[in-house]
Amino acid sequence: MKGKRCAKFGFKSGNVLTVAFLYLLLKNPSHGYSLVEELENLGINPHFVPYSIAYRLLRDMESGGLISSKWKNEESGPSKRIYFITDGGVEFLKRWVSNAKDNLKVMENLVSKINGLLRQKN
Repeated sequence: MKGKRCAKFGFKSGNVLTVAFLYLLLKNPSHGYSLVEELENLGINPHFVPYSIAYRLLRDMESGGLISSKWKNEESGPSKRIYFITDGGVEFLKRWVSNAKDNLKVMENLVSKINGLLRQKN
């Protein structure tokens, strides 16, 4: 995905939302509205993710090869665009998880050191 990389250090909010959508699509293809609603199950408040932002991110993810989509005609109601994770999306998730593990080690080490100093200061 052009311009999108896993962060080498720390987490960018866009990357977290991208990863959350990829995780949800890895579990089950879905449409955008459902993806936003399912964020709550991951600890992300969906009220802080406007649908316009979510759909823009989904378009960017699709143009970057992380996901694909197709229209599904509903028997009742409007057609829905259903999103699917691609092989590129799975590879992105693998890289992200590897980087996240490294970042967690750094953060846990830093938290431990800070807590140690704070205890000494009290």
